[in-house]
Amino acid sequence: MDAKMMNHYRYLLEQHKERHEDIVDDMETLTLGENDNHGSSELSAYDNHPAEVASELFDREHQMGLKQLEKREIREIELALEKIRNGTYGTCEKCGKDIDPGRLELIPWAKLCIDCAREEDAFMDEIKEDSKKFRPSEERVIKSADLNDSLKGEQFNDLMRYGSSDSHQDRGGEIVSE
Repeated sequence: MDAKMMNHYRYLLEQHKERHEDIVDDMETLTLGENDNHGSSELSAYDNHPAEVASELFDREHQMGLKQLEKREIREIELALEKIRNGTYGTCEKCGKDIDPGRLELIPWAKLCIDCAREEDAFMDEIKEDSKKFRPSEERVIKSADLNDSLKGEQFNDLMRYGSSDSHQDRGGEIVSE
């Protein structure tokens, strides 16, 4: 790859890096909305509905996940800039072939040529499919509990001694003594 193309890709990488750094800076300085400071300024969340607290927690975790994704992109860009300095930019890390310039225009921090990237995607899809074949270990525990059918009646009777939702205090009305 000639020096003119290297300078072009360096420029692209620096532009992408600056954009991602601006996004991270915005995420760190801006709040999620008017409720963001509300939760942290209260002494207690006792009066908040659990769904409201859960929504705030979800928003914070989502924001943190997006910020980590942006930071990972910045690290990938920095690695690509290091490759430009080393003279290894534009070479596939897996097979050693040159990465197509069109691919580098779209993803200047690409590490793999399109063929190796497709292979890696297919491998990841295969792993995902394999993981779907296995059921959670909890299901084995639930199925083994079915073996103790003889105890189910006894457990139910033990619970019924303490009352149920069908007892007179739950139905309302007058208590009739016998």
